[in-house]
Amino acid sequence: MAALIITNGDSAAELLAAAGVDGTILPWRDVLHDGPIVGGGIETCSATRAPYLATRFGLDEADVGAAFAERDRLVRGHAGFDRIELWFEHDLYDKLQLVQVLSCLADEDRSEGVMLVQADDFLGNQTAASILRFAGFARPVTNDDLDLAAAVWADLALPTPEAAARWIEEETEPLPFLAPALHRFLEELPAPGSGLGRTEATALAVLAGGTRKAADLFRAVIAGEEAPFMGDMSFFALLGDLARAEIPLIAIGARARHEPTPSTPAAEADIALTGTGRAVLADEADHVQLNGVDRWWGGTRLEGHHVWRYDRDSMALVPPQATAA
Repeated sequence: MAALIITNGDSAAELLAAAGVDGTILPWRDVLHDGPIVGGGIETCSATRAPYLATRFGLDEADVGAAFAERDRLVRGHAGFDRIELWFEHDLYDKLQLVQVLSCLADEDRSEGVMLVQADDFLGNQTAASILRFAGFARPVTNDDLDLAAAVWADLALPTPEAAARWIEEETEPLPFLAPALHRFLEELPAPGSGLGRTEATALAVLAGGTRKAADLFRAVIAGEEAPFMGDMSFFALLGDLARAEIPLIAIGARARHEPTPSTPAAEADIALTGTGRAVLADEADHVQLNGVDRWWGGTRLEGHHVWRYDRDSMALVPPQATAA
């Protein structure tokens, strides 16, 4: 019986192979919380994300595009597999991947022989001897699962976050970790007052205690997460954004004024809070109003000085017009 095993990345894929799982193992290599989410067929989203990821992380666009094309070909060729197993974790990184995969299977009207493993711990932290314990969580994927995922994915791809935000209050029981993950995603939108997303705010709060190496700062920030989802590459790119702002919130190393700020810091680079960063952290200045932004939240482009925000205290979206002068 031919099997396709889809999981969140290379670490989990290697562990499943080492544990003796038989079949074609496909790691879903995409950080969907970073960059645009595009509706339509999976190939359309891949064609948009490949150049974005190449630019964002200094990768070769042809290599990224080729990897996505091979991945998409395997999923579109699902009829050649009697069994499909989806192995994913509970965090935002995985939930976005799972919703995309299920949405693609919904396009193909494929639920027969599809099994879902929803782990409540990190697969990459397991060993070859322990990872198969999650197989006990496996259950058949239903048409309700496919319908839910397709609806959520379509809402995430919309040009405003309103429809996606409603899912944190909706019934998502078949995918029990989905609503908390989507709420965590909303927290990455700029907050009223500071203009900082949660990860940015946490990083500045840690830096308020003194200069940190980039790698140490990353570890301190993810230690405060209920379900850590961000890898170091995404985090370092976020630091680069804060350092390259017109009025920087952080400084990377002791760099001369004429030297360009690197797009991302090295793991051992010293990261320090600037005076503006301290003012923003204290809600005495607003990062978005000072610097403007240009980034994506799903299908929503956050561009300029008046963008969608999320009030983390009241759990409410704040539309761009509410911040306009």
